[in-house]
Amino acid sequence: MKVVIIGAVAAGLTAAYGLKKNMKEADITIIEKHQDISYGACGFPYYIEGLIVDPDDLIAKNRDEVIADGIDLRILNEAIKVDFQKKIVHTKDLESGKAHEVPYDKLIIAVGGKSIRLKALEGIKGIFPLNNMEDAKAIRTHVDEKSPKKAMIIGGGNKGIELLESLTHRGIDTCVVELKNRILSYYDEDLADMLYQKLKGEGYKIFLNENVLSGIVDDKTGSIKSIVTDKGTYDVDLVIESIGIKPNTEFLKGTELLMENGAIVTDKYGRTNIEDVYSGGDCALIYHHVEKRNKYVPLGTNANKIGKLIALSIAGVAPEWKGIQGGSLMKSLGYELAINGINDETARELGLDFDSLLVRTRNKSGYYPKNAELFIKLTYLKEDGKLIGAQIFGKEGSGLRIQGLAVAIYAGLTVHDLEYLDFGYIPPLNSVWDSINVAANKVVAKMKKDVKK
Repeated sequence: MKVVIIGAVAAGLTAAYGLKKNMKEADITIIEKHQDISYGACGFPYYIEGLIVDPDDLIAKNRDEVIADGIDLRILNEAIKVDFQKKIVHTKDLESGKAHEVPYDKLIIAVGGKSIRLKALEGIKGIFPLNNMEDAKAIRTHVDEKSPKKAMIIGGGNKGIELLESLTHRGIDTCVVELKNRILSYYDEDLADMLYQKLKGEGYKIFLNENVLSGIVDDKTGSIKSIVTDKGTYDVDLVIESIGIKPNTEFLKGTELLMENGAIVTDKYGRTNIEDVYSGGDCALIYHHVEKRNKYVPLGTNANKIGKLIALSIAGVAPEWKGIQGGSLMKSLGYELAINGINDETARELGLDFDSLLVRTRNKSGYYPKNAELFIKLTYLKEDGKLIGAQIFGKEGSGLRIQGLAVAIYAGLTVHDLEYLDFGYIPPLNSVWDSINVAANKVVAKMKKDVKK
């Protein structure tokens, strides 16, 4: 069986090795536009900061290893067209310019996403996106060689707030400019605002409701000198655009492949509307089992999972799988946020009869030194208390507590189940009543009170 994979990062490489393991007879060709493959993009902020010295440490499998494993890897080859009727991928060798036709029996489209850029800043030196290894290396080189003094991050999402930490630790005076009236829109505003207030209170520069209009270039160097917004002008010598990504699927427009806003529509196992064609990662939708619908959630965790599931599906050994549930973690400047399931905004959009409660607890026993506040928000159905979402905010070490709540959401547990759930206990790590017990107890009490009204 001839399997062609377009894309050699998370979903693509995971699918390739899943096929190698489960279909020894599979003849696998991978078409990749860029030089770098199989890298962990979530590690880019730590590479830019210098915590990770060698960019090769971010690579799970290098080119030589992939080829040695019997995979026909064609880097610097761009897929420019797919003929789904004839089962042929048309490619262009970016070094020689030559065109090639690559036939397939099964096709996996894992081309990822690309950074959304501001047209007003297009072509200016010193302004970078951060989406692939090439971008990360360019930013790291700029920081190492140019020693910028002032930086601006455009966008206050997870990556933007993480980069605030990275650049600050490099000794760069850094600000974040966000168009919306809040940061971290993936979380409910009450949780995200806690982090915002903490960081603002500690002197970090985060500007909300501010629109970037243009850039001013230094006549001598040709590099960015200032950024102009609707509220002022900022002197900068480094700018990172972090305003989101979009599916990298332009070459598929006008085909019979079903897409929504550029994202390829698939089922839970990556199957598209075209027979023998699969897709996954940042170029495709993925099934969210709590929301009971397909959704665009471009995260590395999702890309790796769906890559493996595509391989298992092609091999005929796909396991039962409900779908994703939106799990995410972020850490910046001594604080952590975590989410799993759905937030209140999504629950309202879905028309669910729900409620939620934000509970303040402690991350350790109250008598143990350096204990700190830990906030847990539980979102649940009013009818039976079924947990449909959870969010956490606190000092470093708090975020991983979401994993227990992730299992609870996946298993369909209620807040009643969590109220007396038997968690492990030791004073340096939690209280005799774990924070999840405490939060669930508060919710149960609220539900009883609401019934009496």
